[in-house]
Amino acid sequence: MDSILCKRVSTISFWNLYARWYRLWFEHTRYHDRIIKTLTEMVRPGWKVLDIGAGNGVLCWPLCAIGCEVKAIEPSIGMRGLLYEEGFRRGIDWIDVDERRWEDFSWLSDERYDLILACNSLHLTEIGFEEALEKVFRMRPQNVFVVTEKSPEIKIRWGYEGYRMLFCRFYSTDTSFAYHSLDELFEHYAFKMGRLPMPHEIKDVKKNLLYEAGHYWIEDTAVVGMYWWKRIA
Repeated sequence: MDSILCKRVSTISFWNLYARWYRLWFEHTRYHDRIIKTLTEMVRPGWKVLDIGAGNGVLCWPLCAIGCEVKAIEPSIGMRGLLYEEGFRRGIDWIDVDERRWEDFSWLSDERYDLILACNSLHLTEIGFEEALEKVFRMRPQNVFVVTEKSPEIKIRWGYEGYRMLFCRFYSTDTSFAYHSLDELFEHYAFKMGRLPMPHEIKDVKKNLLYEAGHYWIEDTAVVGMYWWKRIA
């Protein structure tokens, strides 16, 4: 990902418009399956949970289903639209949605959480991944669960004062994108790049396309890390 795109991805305005493409990707992926399995194995019914950068609520719904009290932090109106839409479809309307950025959320809040989780969101904050994670621990939740794709720019310490890491698990997962037409594919490409694709770029993209089950696929994988800490003091 080039530096210009990285800067755009870190803005709320990007996600307001990108929600359309996130929905398309989400409808054709099993990306979150292992994350959800881990959550439902670790979390207990009735826990109070804070989900930072909840997106379309993919991790909120399984927690609601087992009786957790969930607050979803999601500053993008586009992504909140997906969250409300999915909640309506599932008949769940009791999630507390907070429209603030994590940067603006006070760690001095009196609210106490059994779990604070963040999935591929802390690196998008204005304060950066490390400070955003430090802020999570300053809130003193009973448990912290962080999911992030492996990247040289992301550094995670094993030890945080008063906490013990229970596990750190890495796995490779499919992150392929599926499109219904070439026009849709290159419209997405243009949105990401902020410009129309050059002829040589169109040629390169087409060369790596896979057509299967009525979709054009751009195949991709990512190495995902899951980290869980438990408060011990």
